[in-house]
Amino acid sequence: MLKLTKIIATIGPVSDSPETIRKLIESGVNVFRFNFKHNSIDWHSDRIKRVNKIALEMGVPIGTLIDLQGPELRINMPKDQIKVEEGEILYFGENVFENNKKGFSITHPDIIPHLKDGQPVLADDGSFSFRVVKKGKSTFLASQTTGVLKNRKTLNIPGADFPFPVLIDRDFRGLELAARHDVDFIALSFVRTQSDLRTVRKEAKKYKVNAKLIAKIETEKALGNLDKIIESADGVMVARGDLGVEIPIEQVPFYQKMIIKKCIIKGKFVITATQMLQTMIEHPYPTRAEISDIANAVYDSTDCIMLSGETASGAHPLKTVEVMNKTAIFYEAKVDTDIRKYIQFSPNDSTAMICDTAYGLYREYVKTHQRIEGFVVFSQTGTTAKGISRYRPKVPIFAFVPTNEICESLTVEFGVFPFTFAFSEANEVSIADIKRATKILKDNRILKQLGTVIVIHGDQWGQGSGATTVRIV
Repeated sequence: MLKLTKIIATIGPVSDSPETIRKLIESGVNVFRFNFKHNSIDWHSDRIKRVNKIALEMGVPIGTLIDLQGPELRINMPKDQIKVEEGEILYFGENVFENNKKGFSITHPDIIPHLKDGQPVLADDGSFSFRVVKKGKSTFLASQTTGVLKNRKTLNIPGADFPFPVLIDRDFRGLELAARHDVDFIALSFVRTQSDLRTVRKEAKKYKVNAKLIAKIETEKALGNLDKIIESADGVMVARGDLGVEIPIEQVPFYQKMIIKKCIIKGKFVITATQMLQTMIEHPYPTRAEISDIANAVYDSTDCIMLSGETASGAHPLKTVEVMNKTAIFYEAKVDTDIRKYIQFSPNDSTAMICDTAYGLYREYVKTHQRIEGFVVFSQTGTTAKGISRYRPKVPIFAFVPTNEICESLTVEFGVFPFTFAFSEANEVSIADIKRATKILKDNRILKQLGTVIVIHGDQWGQGSGATTVRIV
């Protein structure tokens, strides 16, 4: 059975060898994420080239995703780590580097004087809690946690909205790299408003970047501007790590479901991320709660589920992907949500109308217990395949598109299996094209014996008029 929910895996020191990359793809990875918070630009460049080379050798479309660092706050201190006791008062600011005082600064120390007395400060994804203590012109932190705090860990100030630039210097190098290697997706950290996305699109255009832009929802302000952000982005990531620090952690599942539903309605792909199989960083087996987390994301109808430290630095990267793959496949078969009732489109949108007709035909076949093996979609831009994906059918969508760029852009779309396809020169898809496409599916052993499929294509192929024909084959 084919997995419909896409898996994104983060490349790191434990997963960057050619052999491991191959095995990760074989285990179910569709997109590789390159986290620009870690490693050098040259390191990422080498690994992106490696992934592209291996994907080409394997004949499998694999997406590449650069996750820009953005204006992230991280701990900056003289030592690799410090032991912190509950009730202890720590120095907070650049003065920790004077005479090696106990405490830490941050990557944007200019904001420290603007903090208010009593304001909460959280470190390491909320594992450490502090309160700001003002003493004259100096700022200190009163620890509310006991533990070992390590250098370079993340730091959050819930509710604060500082005027940071949307891109930092390192991000511009990331854009240059994205253009050089034809990266498929760029994730933007700490998006606050749609103007952040406009700024990044403008800068990306300067670098001739064609990648799809993903807005990471991880701040309270982003939630307040959610609808406009979704409209402005190509896709959205539910970044539950920082989001669970910025808002009360018990609210995260509610917002996850809300964001996914809004993205489906708007026709934007959505990624559910962070700590999905966190315990497998160290242990060979997941917890029951982690399996439930993956199941819930599948029930929510997310396009993608993402692994971070599990595949970047964990002890069991391959097994982690295998667990996620098996879990997704099992629960995809159990989902019974009719998303069609939420989807709206203009009567002037011929492609959307054809997609709705095709999905309606599929549902009628299912109701009468007739088997549909899948959708076969011929598309110049990939839009029709995305349109069908939006309905979350329980069968694969085989998308035949003219370029590798379009093919890889579909690697994040639920249920879409893209192929680069050389079309005939005529202005319509011929029976010969359909036969050739179905032969590709058989030759690739995707379907052992092709039964009934729903074929969608345009009658004015090559003229950009969108899909206009649905037929049963």
